[in-house]
Amino acid sequence: MQTLQRLLPKLSIVNVVATAELGQSVDLVKLADVEGFLYDQAIYHCAYFKDDDTRAKISIFSTGKMISVGSKRFEDAKHDLKHAVKKLEELGLIKPVKIAVKLQNIVATGELGQSMDIESLVRKLPSTIYEPEQFPGAIHYAKELEGASILIFANGKVVFSGLKRPELLDVGKKVLVDLARLISE
Repeated sequence: MQTLQRLLPKLSIVNVVATAELGQSVDLVKLADVEGFLYDQAIYHCAYFKDDDTRAKISIFSTGKMISVGSKRFEDAKHDLKHAVKKLEELGLIKPVKIAVKLQNIVATGELGQSMDIESLVRKLPSTIYEPEQFPGAIHYAKELEGASILIFANGKVVFSGLKRPELLDVGKKVLVDLARLISE
């Protein structure tokens, strides 16, 4: 199947969300004028951290919770969160701490390799929502993806959201192959 040949290389991670907790509070006001940090309570109730050594942006909350958003690999998100901890320690804002980084979400995109009639597809797919007045794509929940969803658009593009483990990307590829077969029937 030619679609299968083109499909597999086109699935790629576009965002990884990971979290960690410091177990202590952070005085965000002290970050307002520190290079690499952005804190303005009028914008959001956290400080943002991004410097030349980070691959994504870290949100740091006064409660000690941190979120990494925007990396393309879990390893990069872990690096960024640990780097933020090191910076906060160097600034004397927290006591030394070892964090446990938790993967929260992987977002990946791909293509089925062909356009499709969404309404026809939805009739063939169980666990699929399609309300074109509210959203232009179908939302498919494949049980193999453990709660994650696939957004399927008429142009053949797909977005995976809510993947909790990197291994689910391979499962997602198999689900896409099954979708491509279903479309060609």
